[in-house]
Amino acid sequence: MGDLSYSVRDFFIRVVLMIGKWNGGYLVQFVVLSDLWWLVSGLGSMSSLAISYGEDGPVFCGLKSDGSHLVNCYGSNPAIIYGTPAHLPFIGLTAGDGFVCGLLLESNKPYCWGSSGYLRPGVPQPMMEGAEYVEISAGDYHLCGLRKPSTGRHRNLSVIDCWGYNMTRNNVFDGQIQSISAGSEFNCGLFSENKTVFCWGDEASSRVISLIPQEMRFQKISAGGYHVCGILEGADSKAFCWGRSLNLEEEISMISAAYLNQGNVDFPPSDPMLSVVGGKFHACGIKSYGRGVICWGYTVKRSTPTPTAIKVYEIAAGNYFTCGILAEKSLLPVCWGLGFPSSLPLAASPGLCETAPCPPGSYEFFDAHAPCKSPDSHACLPCSNGCPAEMYQKMECTLKSDRTVNARQNNQSARKTTAAGGCSVSKDNGKIRPDMDEIKLRRARTFTYEELERATGGFREESLVGKGSFSCVYKGVLKNGTVVAV
Repeated sequence: MGDLSYSVRDFFIRVVLMIGKWNGGYLVQFVVLSDLWWLVSGLGSMSSLAISYGEDGPVFCGLKSDGSHLVNCYGSNPAIIYGTPAHLPFIGLTAGDGFVCGLLLESNKPYCWGSSGYLRPGVPQPMMEGAEYVEISAGDYHLCGLRKPSTGRHRNLSVIDCWGYNMTRNNVFDGQIQSISAGSEFNCGLFSENKTVFCWGDEASSRVISLIPQEMRFQKISAGGYHVCGILEGADSKAFCWGRSLNLEEEISMISAAYLNQGNVDFPPSDPMLSVVGGKFHACGIKSYGRGVICWGYTVKRSTPTPTAIKVYEIAAGNYFTCGILAEKSLLPVCWGLGFPSSLPLAASPGLCETAPCPPGSYEFFDAHAPCKSPDSHACLPCSNGCPAEMYQKMECTLKSDRTVNARQNNQSARKTTAAGGCSVSKDNGKIRPDMDEIKLRRARTFTYEELERATGGFREESLVGKGSFSCVYKGVLKNGTVVAV
């Protein structure tokens, strides 16, 4: 494994020196790959979903929703489809260019399949005897795994093993690491104690290392092709991104400007988010209120637009498309963007199974599908938060269920709270303006929450037409075409 005594800073210096030695060969390889810009893979962190994209086509893989921990894969890469291990249970999945890897349930080791020229099928080699991992993450042509925490005198050290192109080595860091996420040619981690980010690898085409926001603290992070996004700590739970939206100029010149909606992935929307994932030049997040999806960055013009009327439990990004698991009984996957697999017929697990109790701010997923097989394991989902105008929170999030919200009745007034989004509504009986009550009662109609959500497209920001001292007003279109103010 090598010397355990060097620090994060020492490791960064050693990596840069190694890359310098390989610079000539690396440049030749990169020129070849830049001619294949359309074929870059999906990226990011371990999940119940994984997306691979390469010269043999896209593949979507998901853990089954029946609690078996087995994986289903759909798409056009035969090496992945026919190489999928039908009888091996996995904790979670990740994918790169032409390959998919899973963390084995029984041994806590990574296991890969597909057509990568840099990772052999099966358990990656070399593999230290007895090594076990808590998380794995794949980049374009490499895989990294975060080892289980050490005990004794090495308990404050973390080990991340990597395999693949220019990455095969053991990496030792000072401090406990909460999670890791791989980008195209780099990797990042999030320290458990101070919630700061560190990255290593090649940053020539991304600058993710030099642009790390040193003073910011994150709940979670996710790497894209050449950028990193994270959810900031605090009540707002807003996204922050850094890196590069596009790769080198040679690649940009190959994409006609007519096929791009110009956008910068480094400027995320202000919506509070539960999670975020990164594609090659774009990112998507799950909104804190309502579990709607929102995407930003560069998108190819012919892309299927981001859906505005769905709720999702989990999302994963490919290079130019994103997929999610619908937050409904079916648990079916849905994709948008460009180049995603045309057929995704079976349900997938809404999250990873964990043996530890669900942490504060999350709840245990209960459903007839029972996504976790072991009696002592369960899937933990983040609690939603925030609330649009004319709604109030009926029940708080508990360890067993997400919070519930109801539409405000005519005799319930909205009042401003300090919750993220500024439009949170709590139940408050009383009159705002008593002299107007008679007019309001004559003009008002009662609708279900689902009708209001559908009419306003999920209370999306584009529907917001006004914000007062105690409420927000949304423009909505009813099923019969009538335009209303909600």
